Amino acid sequence: MPLSVVVPAELSEFAQLLGFSLGKHASPLPPHPRTVRRAWAEGARSALCAAPTREALWQLRPLALFAAAFGEPLRSGTFHSGLHARGGLVATEWRTAQQGALLFAHNPTDSPVIGSVFPAFDERTVATDETLLWAHDFPLGLSENYLAAYAGLVKSDATLLTAHLRPDPFPGARVFVVGTPGERREVSVFNAGPGEAIEVVFGETPAVFPAGISQVVTVPEALAPHLWILETATWLGPTWELSHAGALTQHASDWRESVIVGDEIPRSAQLQFEENSPDAVWLNGVPVTGSDVLLLPGENHLVVRGTHGPAFLIPEGACFQVELTDWVSPPSR
Repeated sequence: MPLSVVVPAELSEFAQLLGFSLGKHASPLPPHPRTVRRAWAEGARSALCAAPTREALWQLRPLALFAAAFGEPLRSGTFHSGLHARGGLVATEWRTAQQGALLFAHNPTDSPVIGSVFPAFDERTVATDETLLWAHDFPLGLSENYLAAYAGLVKSDATLLTAHLRPDPFPGARVFVVGTPGERREVSVFNAGPGEAIEVVFGETPAVFPAGISQVVTVPEALAPHLWILETATWLGPTWELSHAGALTQHASDWRESVIVGDEIPRSAQLQFEENSPDAVWLNGVPVTGSDVLLLPGENHLVVRGTHGPAFLIPEGACFQVELTDWVSPPSR
């Protein structure tokens, strides 16, 4: 895997819920996206990070989503160094024949530089020890030849988060990009061959931009770790829902939260609602799609949307159930 984590035993199941693979190493990297990008830029097919807390895992999750969608060059590509770059940047690239490429521009100096890498991007300011990452020519449709794939990514000047094919019966793909409010970037996709370049503008909230039969979804940085692609819909945090058709809905009200104090070790439990279930359930930032939940040591935050009947937790192996009665309005998200 392009990105793995080393975590304390009590966080191993939680890390897997977030989509990480677990690894072991004597000296893993610090849990910062900068160190992961730099490792990839220096020729490492995979990066292993120490993530001692839940917060460290959330910080790395955007890169885990990226690696799941665009990590094929790291898994099977060839590494090329010494690419032509200007302004003091060092450029490298992982390439495949038909499954895309990853281009890195690293600033090894002790001060910010203004540099460029032709033809990927014109002059741009790069902070000291920062690594910019471009993914390009990625097929997202099923095809042995990416030019024949019915949807894919040509390139993106915005930071990529992930991508996937739109669910049937909708054609095309959906590409998620991350940025700060006011930022303008260009994203290019191909749809059954023709390319489609569009300009996207980032705001305080997510937005959908049509790109031919495909869509580009702009995601504020604060929501990037909390993207979940489910069978029924796509969630951006607990309050934003993106339908298969591409309609964004914000559920700003009728949320309630209950705090559950866990044991000293993780414990599985059954979450049950009598009479009727809520519209949506989240535990520790992760959507709950069934009745099985994982309680971590310390505080566990259970958030539900919509009306529901009495709620009960039945710990694994226990012959008793605990009714959840202390519900409050959750903090603003």
